[in-house]
Amino acid sequence: MKKRFLAALLAATMAGCLLAGCGSPKDSSSDDSKEGSSQEVTLRFIDVSPSPERQKYYEGVFEKFEEETGVTVNYESVPWDDAADKLTVLGASGQLPDVITTHPLWLGQFTEADWILPIDEYVEEHGDEFVEAVKKINWAQEKERYGHVYSIPDGFMVKGIFYRKDWVEEIGYKIPTGKDWTYDAYFDLIKALTDKDKKQYGNSFRGARGAFDPLITYLQTYSGGYVYDEEGNFILNTPECVEALEKWCEIYKDGYVPQDSVNWGFVEMVDNFTGGLTGTISNDSEVAKACEEKMDPSQWGVLPMPVSTIDGKMMNTAGSPYSYTISKASEHPEEALALIDFLVRPDNNIEYCKMGGLIPIKNDVGDDAIYGEDGPYAVFQAELNDPNFTVPPMYGPFNYTDLHQDMFHTELQKYLLGQQSAEDVLNHIGTELTTRMKQYLADNEGAEIETPKTMQ
Repeated sequence: MKKRFLAALLAATMAGCLLAGCGSPKDSSSDDSKEGSSQEVTLRFIDVSPSPERQKYYEGVFEKFEEETGVTVNYESVPWDDAADKLTVLGASGQLPDVITTHPLWLGQFTEADWILPIDEYVEEHGDEFVEAVKKINWAQEKERYGHVYSIPDGFMVKGIFYRKDWVEEIGYKIPTGKDWTYDAYFDLIKALTDKDKKQYGNSFRGARGAFDPLITYLQTYSGGYVYDEEGNFILNTPECVEALEKWCEIYKDGYVPQDSVNWGFVEMVDNFTGGLTGTISNDSEVAKACEEKMDPSQWGVLPMPVSTIDGKMMNTAGSPYSYTISKASEHPEEALALIDFLVRPDNNIEYCKMGGLIPIKNDVGDDAIYGEDGPYAVFQAELNDPNFTVPPMYGPFNYTDLHQDMFHTELQKYLLGQQSAEDVLNHIGTELTTRMKQYLADNEGAEIETPKTMQ
């Protein structure tokens, strides 16, 4: 860590405090008597998604940090449902803990209110230690939106194709790789793994809530990752996209998935894959935790997400559940940054990620059996460094919760059940999304259509 950077952080905090006319909550004479290297430092850390497992992890890693640095860290927590309101109150009163586990959606409020410190120089010095997705997606987005980098993610959730490795070996099927691993190749694998006599189906198909999410990612392989044109018009209802939707749903209509999967959500998909009914499931890396708990390692593996036949891009997600930020109210920003650096050190970050089924954010995973070259999470790690890895925008910056809970999947179900055409599905959804996007652009002067984030 650059001492000049840490000193700058400390100076910024002190300057902000002086401008605000505030002083230390401690007695000044007491502070003066503790000047020097012997001064004891205690940091406050707040977890906004507490659980017994997470608390045990953090308290353990804080003990290690104290042993190595002499700095004490007090663990605090607030239930997720109350977290945003609690942090807002603490921020407004200048009482935020030194280090905060922050949800990505809060950064706009925190930066606008000037509650957290930028870490640009840390990023400049340590950037090469992190996987490409952190630099080219997370940090690039923060710099684009807020002018600086403020956070370090705690881990990644990345999508992949979980598959029954034993089924593939049993039928002697050769799965394509590289540019040949397309959605068509994925559909062929689903069909090859289906054996109704054995009560084996090729895929855990999602037909209920959330069903349109993986579909829109597939459709975006035909649009370079976009959902709208510059004017806010929905563009995923072209003839190519209509044909793609039909192909997506063929695996249901032609019986390569269980008939009742029209009503499946996340839980049913995972349970039927780990339970031996289905041969593949496309979902986030967190599914690996369920596979580890319920299946033998010889039974399952992970494939990368398919690539586009148009431009070779791999549409995926790089979601970080939370990130670490430093409060501007901290009296010890040097030590706070050191704590964050310690938390994302490969050995500690790997332990944390294993706990939640996440992918580490550092390149160095050593010879860890899970994240190493032959481990079940190796594919996710490789995806995060793939030059074709692309994170497309979702439905838009406006509120679409009502659509996600109803219209998106009910429109798709109507097609699956033969009640309307594939073209109707995309036109109905597209009309509603276009209306909302145009309204958003009209209400937010200067707003632009979000672009896909890619490694290239």
